[in-house]
Amino acid sequence: MQEVTKSLLREYHAGRATPLQVKLIEDWLKNPDNESLFYQALFEWESEHPQYLVDTNAALTQYRHYMDEAEKQPRPQSAVLPTAPGRRLFSPWMVAASSLLLVFLGAWLLREPLLYETYTTSFGEIKRFQLADGSSVVLNANSTLRVPRLAIGRKDREVFLTGEAEFSVTHTVDHRRFVVRTQRQLNVEVLGTEFVVFARERATRVMLMKGKVQLSYPAPAHARVRPLVLRPGEQATLDAKGRLSIRPEIHPKKYNAWKDHLFVFENTSLREVADLIKENYGLNVDIQGTELAERIITGSFNADTVDELLDVLKELMRINVVRHKNRVVFSEKNLKP
Repeated sequence: MQEVTKSLLREYHAGRATPLQVKLIEDWLKNPDNESLFYQALFEWESEHPQYLVDTNAALTQYRHYMDEAEKQPRPQSAVLPTAPGRRLFSPWMVAASSLLLVFLGAWLLREPLLYETYTTSFGEIKRFQLADGSSVVLNANSTLRVPRLAIGRKDREVFLTGEAEFSVTHTVDHRRFVVRTQRQLNVEVLGTEFVVFARERATRVMLMKGKVQLSYPAPAHARVRPLVLRPGEQATLDAKGRLSIRPEIHPKKYNAWKDHLFVFENTSLREVADLIKENYGLNVDIQGTELAERIITGSFNADTVDELLDVLKELMRINVVRHKNRVVFSEKNLKP
């Protein structure tokens, strides 16, 4: 049986440990006597591979700003007591207490980067990466995925998504569930499968490619909550009003085509296209006319940039498309935007 050595712990902290090695370390950590070696290895690895540099100046600046704001607040009148001759206003223990306060304040301000590894994409950017458990993720534009840095002691493999991502989840030897949590509390629970999660302001969608997933979501008061299971080819949608619907999809692949910069539209209104442009590229779209906003487009095409996408829309829909910085105007051909 393999022993838990400092070398193995460094592989674990680097995210290169196998599922069997992870299970071995978790069992080994059940003995409290082993915790010191575990955290010593973590400290050494973080020192050699800093993923987050603590900005003490930023923390101190925020603390000073807080103190300045407090000074501006009106204070109640109080009697002034005379001080004894030669008595210092600030004693050494007060200075030490202030220093300790700064340390705790800095730790509080920086707790998020220390607890979670955060993957982000900017407008128009797509990223591919692998998680520590071997699961792979493709993160769409303008999206964020937060992953706990330490899995020890956690019942589930949890990640927190804002935006859109495709997941290919690996099965682990300890059968731990993989849970994707969204802001609308439509959560996806799996053991091993492939699926796409869309979690933005206008809706939350789950498109299952293969395998099986179970959904959990907020139920109305006094309603009986039952597990909701998706089958391959089905899509669940939780709209902005909290209504959940499930429907089969004839072409499920269109929901992950974005990872290859492929846009697939199927009776899609120009209004929906405008939402996509805003979500993925950060541009505000003004559609001149309700009739134009409801006009539909069907087809698929590649576009590596937003300007390529706008050019395709201009030609296919035969409309005026004018872009000025972060604003785009769609109008009929016979109208000037």
